[in-house]
Amino acid sequence: MRALASNQRTRIRYTKHAEDQLIERDIAKIDIENMLRRCRVTLVEQKQELTWRAEGTDIDGRKIAAVVVAEEDVLKVKVVTVWAVKKGR
Repeated sequence: MRALASNQRTRIRYTKHAEDQLIERDIAKIDIENMLRRCRVTLVEQKQELTWRAEGTDIDGRKIAAVVVAEEDVLKVKVVTVWAVKKGR
């Protein structure tokens, strides 16, 4: 995930749900994109698509997470949802 997100040719796209969650949870896209470049993958699941849960921090040190679909063959990351991790977790 880190290598794919760090590739300058990789396109990072957001679903409508993810866009709504960014606004609701006051998370900037740049924070998600930077987090993906240095994240820790904590879960990989096969649902309709293979999804990855990436966790890390924003620029202020707040813990954030995202569920993404990585399409390595076409250099694309689709952000499905995002959230701020509550303290104590």
